[in-house]
Amino acid sequence: MAATPKAASKINTVCDAVLENLRGKKNANPQNIITAHVCKAPPALEDGLRVVAELMRGGDESLAERAVEHICFLVDVNRLYDQALGLYNLDLALLVAQESQRDPREYLPFTQSLHRMPEQRRKFTIDDHLGRHEKALGHLQTLDAFDEVRGYTVRHNLYQTALGLYRYDAARHGVLTDLYAAHLESRSKFREAGLAYESLGNFAKATTCYQSAGASSWRECLFAAQQQDPPPSEAALADLAGTLADALCEAKDYLAAAAIQLEHLSQLQTCIQTLCRGRHFADALRLAALHRRPDLLAVLDAGLADALSSCTGFLADCRAQLRAQVPRVRELRLRAAEDPLAFFEGERRDGGDAPDDVSVATSRLSTSASLFTRYTAGAGSGTARSGATNATARNRKREEKKRARGRKGTVYEEEYLVNSVRRLADRVADTRAEVERLVFALVRRGMAERARALEALMADVVDECRTAAAELWPAGDDGRGAAAGTNAADEVGGAEGPSEGDPRAVQEAPVIHEFARLSLLG
Repeated sequence: MAATPKAASKINTVCDAVLENLRGKKNANPQNIITAHVCKAPPALEDGLRVVAELMRGGDESLAERAVEHICFLVDVNRLYDQALGLYNLDLALLVAQESQRDPREYLPFTQSLHRMPEQRRKFTIDDHLGRHEKALGHLQTLDAFDEVRGYTVRHNLYQTALGLYRYDAARHGVLTDLYAAHLESRSKFREAGLAYESLGNFAKATTCYQSAGASSWRECLFAAQQQDPPPSEAALADLAGTLADALCEAKDYLAAAAIQLEHLSQLQTCIQTLCRGRHFADALRLAALHRRPDLLAVLDAGLADALSSCTGFLADCRAQLRAQVPRVRELRLRAAEDPLAFFEGERRDGGDAPDDVSVATSRLSTSASLFTRYTAGAGSGTARSGATNATARNRKREEKKRARGRKGTVYEEEYLVNSVRRLADRVADTRAEVERLVFALVRRGMAERARALEALMADVVDECRTAAAELWPAGDDGRGAAAGTNAADEVGGAEGPSEGDPRAVQEAPVIHEFARLSLLG
């Protein structure tokens, strides 16, 4: 059993005190010194073996053999053999191997081959044998065996170590950088690979990698493309710029896409259209004036009309969804409060179905297990509660599938409707800045009536969201629904809720700020 850090610190303190006391005593028993080294946490095996090596150099073979026998008694001999090899002391390794009574055919051929090698080659072979690849690579550098360095670097993924070793050898550092760039490219780390190729002046490869890295590397890609020797044709550059602009539009980075269209493709009209798609109307107006193209204001007006239509449609859909879902939640909560047993059993007195115009969206949010399950677990016997607690994985998956479907008329309908309203409120909040920019641009282009209508619609939707939030998440509620529904569930099923860490745990009510209208519009 491994010692805790605190216990290890105490053990090491005692061992160091023993070693300090024995250091000045000539007649000290070396076995005590070895024991103090080996008993540390972790064991200082190399220090213990160095004590044995000093005894071997002193010429007292019997004392050295007793020391080896003692350390082999304390530590696994195979581990000691590897540590002795790691000290590059072949005589010590042989002595440890002999003490272990291993078959000489297991170690003699290897040690004999090591004896015949030059020192640095021997050290490389030992470190490679022990899996100390970074140290082995350093020995290859000392041997000036660069071909081996390249192969060893690739084989053991030692690119960073190799680059550090040859930092001041420009030619060889370049070769290793090229290998590393190819490695990064094979691992789909295109941005770093492009940087490596660019540092080597291989701008063709850098361009390819930067393009593969995605839209975020468009600046680096265009720079590398224009640095190629010979430079690509104008058509090739235009094709590359167009591809990058399309990718940026897909990523909804309209400002970057517009910059490419204007600066690299000289497509001012397309640039203004792209800025309008991103609702950057102020930039579009500035560019039209800068390039003295009043004719492009018509293009901008068309973009404003499209944006107005899109925003109006979105807000109208949001309002319709609120007016369908909030009353339905109110109805479900009233039903649960009036007859909890029938509601949580899924019975319908009137035999009716849920309205077809109610949108039930899937959600990650949920209350605790089915309220009807809570009712049976609370009102039934201990066996029922035990069965609910020990539900199988299959039953849990079936329950989650029911939640995911959010079928109308089930006990899950309310929570999904509530969560749908939450997501709607978040989307409306995300649209606020876009609507403000659009209203401002409409006023600048003399479309005050349209701006006033959009403002009114936005304010109306925000007010309805605020009203819905106050009803669905009343003050002091925990977010699981109206107090009536929750209290009814507690009455029939106890107060069990989702366990800690349950992914179905609820969230807080959304924060919806009032929409500030443009004062100029009155």
